Amino acid sequence: MKRFFLAMAVLLMSSAMVSAQDIITKKDGQDIKVKVLEVGTSEVRYRLFEEPEGAIYTVNKSDILLIRYESGRSEVFNDNSSSYSGLLYTDREPVEGIVPGMKYRELKNYYDYRDYTWAAVNRYSPGWCGVASAFIPGLGQMICGEAGRGIAFLAGSIGGNALMTGFANNDQEGAFLFAFIGTMALDIWAIVDGVRVAKVKNMYNQDLLKTYATEFKVYPTVNSINVGNNRINTAGVTLALSF
Repeated sequence: MKRFFLAMAVLLMSSAMVSAQDIITKKDGQDIKVKVLEVGTSEVRYRLFEEPEGAIYTVNKSDILLIRYESGRSEVFNDNSSSYSGLLYTDREPVEGIVPGMKYRELKNYYDYRDYTWAAVNRYSPGWCGVASAFIPGLGQMICGEAGRGIAFLAGSIGGNALMTGFANNDQEGAFLFAFIGTMALDIWAIVDGVRVAKVKNMYNQDLLKTYATEFKVYPTVNSINVGNNRINTAGVTLALSF
């Protein structure tokens, strides 16, 4: 039982750490996991997510397509958004009948994971979600916001390993082999399911953006920049999409 709660704690902490990051998508398609420190008039200052106390980097706004903040808000940085609509979205038509807050058990009736294609507004990496579930069954699902599904996979894996240990200690080879095959099948299923969940949730988020944010919104902003030893505020505008 102690091992179960320890695994649960690791799962929750890992999920929180993965989600608490900003992602800068450059116009060349490169994604950078960061913590945004400042959005200036012409550049963005950030630290790498893996190095929270490391060096501070800057990137020109003109090189940025999109920033996805840890809060879920997405911000577009370009002079002509229509030129990059193919990167922001896919050509797939939005699915009808979806609403915000839907879970995977409902979404799998609307989406086929095989129809998935990459887009800049995607929030989850199917590959990394699969890798996460390979290390801790269910972690990939939790990263995608499917906590209940992830916990079910984790509990099943822990239960299977507990059965294998009990059968091995009692020299029950046949039962041990049966439990081993079942646990391995469950762990492989967790990996495959983590990838599918990420793909379906990405398509769902794409459709939410298309449905509830049909046009980019421009609003005034005030940014702070350093000039010598002084810090001054400058006015500007931000092009953003939200839902």
